[in-house]
Amino acid sequence: MTDRKKYFDNINSNRSPILQFADRFDQLLKATESNSVEDLLFYAGYLESSNVDSIKGRGTLIRLQCQGLEAEDLFEAYRESWGIPIFYENLLTVSDFKNGFLWKFRDHTSSWSEDQEAREWFYTNIEARFIRKYEFWSTDRGSEEVLFRKSGKYKEILSALIQEAEFGPLISPVFTKEELQSFIDLHDEDDLGIRKEVLTDIIEQNINW
Repeated sequence: MTDRKKYFDNINSNRSPILQFADRFDQLLKATESNSVEDLLFYAGYLESSNVDSIKGRGTLIRLQCQGLEAEDLFEAYRESWGIPIFYENLLTVSDFKNGFLWKFRDHTSSWSEDQEAREWFYTNIEARFIRKYEFWSTDRGSEEVLFRKSGKYKEILSALIQEAEFGPLISPVFTKEELQSFIDLHDEDDLGIRKEVLTDIIEQNINW
């Protein structure tokens, strides 16, 4: 288990090629939302012009997936250098990506061994910002099934999870310090079913706090 912790620490410290567009991140989000292939190929070309193989590889993934190819071999070759861990039991695969960006996250119960690690990655990694579909999987009734689905933008999905009394998303940096403080101030233990000190412990993990 210690080795896996070191593994996740190492992978999560890798810088995503998406951060090349930090100064125009909103435009990139809009391009993925509208499935604007022309715009996405522009971003792909920019990344492919890099001298760094991992950055160039991400550009190629975007281009190939825009052409309708899954490009699994390319994805697996570079995913860790992009800060995307290989979770046990295939909790995140190339099939969760569209046009080179994460579009679906399959959350899981503790019946899967690295559900918590995958969930924390989803809450905190820049790669997750492009998601448009969330699923929560369970085996509580025997076979695998989806108990909860939500479509929308990343922050909308996290907010919906919080409304379902899943407070882990509060560690996500998409929530500002003001929003976190407001949530604590308005928090009613009886309504939410969680003690304020426990909620505060979660929020203190947010880098914006």
